[in-house]
Amino acid sequence: MLAADIWRQTSSWAALLGISMIEATNEGKAVRFETATDLPERWREKLCSSFADLIAHEEAVDLISQGYFQGNEVLFADARKYLTALRERAREMVVAYNWFAAQNGKEQIDTEGSDVLAPGRVDQLLNQWVRLSRGKALVATGKIFEGRDEILSVLQPRK
Repeated sequence: MLAADIWRQTSSWAALLGISMIEATNEGKAVRFETATDLPERWREKLCSSFADLIAHEEAVDLISQGYFQGNEVLFADARKYLTALRERAREMVVAYNWFAAQNGKEQIDTEGSDVLAPGRVDQLLNQWVRLSRGKALVATGKIFEGRDEILSVLQPRK
């Protein structure tokens, strides 16, 4: 479910990459983008944040596996396969963007550096997952309103 959410966010910006590439080509000179001033930069920022979020999800899953399940996989095989494929597709989009950036003098994305880091995101994910689990356990023990409040707290930003 979480991997699907990440992919939806990433793929929603995939069209922007195509538009950015068209804008930079000679054929794109006739196309006017009045609402967005720098599509390649917007695409780069969104791709960096989506890729960083995907990495944070993988790290959080791995931390749970190591910390609570003696290194055993916590995801079902199909979910792990989907998450792995998702990362590969995201990496391919970064490669495509970097090719485009190199051809057009734009800043490339460093997949090993700070471009794809989301400080604190792993902790945020783990806290959300704990609150969801706690809410589900409360509902299962008959504490419906407490469980509801715990689950709803995930939707509210932490201070």
